Amino acid sequence: MKWMRTATSLALVVLLASSYVQAEAEKAAVEEKKAEPEAKPAEAAASEDTTKSKRGLHHYEDYHHHHVPHFPVHEEKTLTVIKKVPVPVPIEKIVHVPVEKHIHVPVKVKVPKPYPVVKHIPYEVKEIVKVPYEVPAPYPVEKKVHYPVHVHYDRPVPVKVHVPAPYPVEKKVHVPVKVHVPAPYPVEKVVHYNVEKHVHVDKPYPVEKVVHYPVKVPVEKPVPHYIDKPVPHYVDKPVAVPVIKKVPVPVHVPYDRPVPVHVEKPVPYEVKVHVPAPYPVIKEVPVKVEKHVPYPVKIPVEKPVHVHIEKHVPEYHEKHVSYKEPEFVHKHIEEDHHHAPIHHHHSHPIVEHEHEH
Repeated sequence: MKWMRTATSLALVVLLASSYVQAEAEKAAVEEKKAEPEAKPAEAAASEDTTKSKRGLHHYEDYHHHHVPHFPVHEEKTLTVIKKVPVPVPIEKIVHVPVEKHIHVPVKVKVPKPYPVVKHIPYEVKEIVKVPYEVPAPYPVEKKVHYPVHVHYDRPVPVKVHVPAPYPVEKKVHVPVKVHVPAPYPVEKVVHYNVEKHVHVDKPYPVEKVVHYPVKVPVEKPVPHYIDKPVPHYVDKPVAVPVIKKVPVPVHVPYDRPVPVHVEKPVPYEVKVHVPAPYPVIKEVPVKVEKHVPYPVKIPVEKPVHVHIEKHVPEYHEKHVSYKEPEFVHKHIEEDHHHAPIHHHHSHPIVEHEHEH
């Protein structure tokens, strides 16, 4: 917005200046046209005076007191237009330039030979600890032997299973079957009358006008005026929902009088089953017997062994080399005072050479 305001103000200033210059030019042209007829009789009178013969000095007074016509004086008016001309300003910019220093003496740098790198990795060490465990000897061992038990029952009842003959047999064959499905295609229906289509429009609805060009509005003091934009406000509307409420209603069902029905009830009776008598089974079980030994017993334990390895560390020593400082000759360049000095934006700073002592 600021850029647009400055542009419009500059355009107004240029228009005013051009209109003022044009008006002055027209005014000067009108004055010149008016002065032309007055100048012609003055030239004729001057020619008559030159043709007359000089008859003494008494004519000098007549000539001196002769009426001199008044000529309009043309005042030249100048319009000064001040233009800002950019003047080159020196700008210093520090640019770091690498300076290569050539040493004419070979310098030997000690490079250490490849050395082993020891990397300590912690690992777990298992220690076998023997704990005495009491085992009762001897102890009974029970072994479960699964044997078949035959139960005698009376009167086997035949059960008939209805099997339809013949009966359908379904066999599933996994074969891909291509079914032709017609693709949807557009159907154009010609309607010979206008069909009104209802479009839902919110009322009131916001109207936004997009203007792609600057509009000059003569405002003395622009005051910010905030306009509240409509915000969608949702209102909950109650919807009638049918609610089914269960009301218990006593229902009387007519039934006949109870009739006694004879139901057979099974009576339990004892069935003699031959069960073999248990008998003892002797099984030899090896038992560990700990014997006290009066001398120490060494148990092998995995322990890390320390190994000393020499590790080479590089050391740097300064070596002094004699070096002669170069002599610099500064040349004086004469500058031309008629031309303005040219300042480069990327001015290189003077880099002083550092020498080793």
